[in-house]
Amino acid sequence: MNSNVYFSVIIPVYNSEKSLEELYSRLSEVFKKLDKTFEVIFVNDGSRDNSLEILRKIKYENEHVIVIDLFRNFGQQNALMCGFQYCSGEYVITIDDDLQNPPEEIFKLYDKIKKGYDAVFAAYRKKKDKLYKNIGSFFIRKVNQRIFKLKNRLRFSSFRIIKREIIEELKQIKTPYPYISGMILSITKNLTNVEVEHHKRTFGKSNYSIGKLIKLSFNLLINYSTLPLKAISFLGLVVSFLSFVIGLFVLVRKLIGGSTRTGWTSTIVLISFFASIFFMISFVFGEYLGRMLGEITKEKQFSIRKIYK
Repeated sequence: MNSNVYFSVIIPVYNSEKSLEELYSRLSEVFKKLDKTFEVIFVNDGSRDNSLEILRKIKYENEHVIVIDLFRNFGQQNALMCGFQYCSGEYVITIDDDLQNPPEEIFKLYDKIKKGYDAVFAAYRKKKDKLYKNIGSFFIRKVNQRIFKLKNRLRFSSFRIIKREIIEELKQIKTPYPYISGMILSITKNLTNVEVEHHKRTFGKSNYSIGKLIKLSFNLLINYSTLPLKAISFLGLVVSFLSFVIGLFVLVRKLIGGSTRTGWTSTIVLISFFASIFFMISFVFGEYLGRMLGEITKEKQFSIRKIYK
């Protein structure tokens, strides 16, 4: 680790060959004005275009650059976790590769974190995305608020600045399904937002499709909350109760002399009884699974093909 580095910028890269050189150039200008040492760590997350060749060119021309090439696409969160393992800065900045987060807004993030916060998240005045992505972002924000009990209107984003101490804690978490914003919140509550600009995408198209937004929401619910299990458990209790009531109703009707087909009553009672038992067992298993949700699996978080230093 290079103790002389003040800022580390970590950028997951996926099919962004057209924006990378401009992104690095603008980042360099920002740190020149701040008069601070810096490094930029590009994590090539299985790009299928010429992103790696562009990154190698940037690395060849600039000593402040590290390029990490992953074997395949592991996803933005995993790529960032990879970058954390190799960064050296006192402050670590994460930013997207598409220039929708203007590098010049780093000044605002830095000014805010100097007031004593452990991490500062960018909050966009107005997102310049397509309608479906804005709707998806709104839904994910609501999911975040529900899962992480965000009562102070804290908003997560991938554009943020984080203190070194928090990065060291994040590096210890080996889950193959990381969600960095939530992991930061599990470490510290000393977080805040700063309002920044958000630009329209200039090059290519967004890598976040509707399917990926749905998958992200699903992963959040499954990996960071017990809400689905609690919903299933609650449904199990309701169905169990209804099954018992139906069975009881059929039994009482039989006893008071109601006419039913031979064997129909016993069949309904048995089905109701076993359904009741089944859903009660589901409820108990749901509670146990909820407590086991935090267990770490053995799936790899990322795999590195080559590092260009």
